[in-house]
Amino acid sequence: MQFIVTPSGDEIAIMKASEVLVMEGALSLYVAKNPNSNLAVRALREVSQANESREARMEAEAERACA
Repeated sequence: MQFIVTPSGDEIAIMKASEVLVMEGALSLYVAKNPNSNLAVRALREVSQANESREARMEAEAERACA
């Protein structure tokens, strides 16, 4: 994982797909055991959305390559 600081001071985490999958799995397990943890639920939602977006981009690129 790499962290990049934007000019506005925000920090962005850059992760490999395998790291995202591990984080999503770990957060899913944590949320299952601690369903009242609002922070964990929000983090899981963000990671899941990022992973779904990545998968959609990969599928679109594969379709373009086959066309």
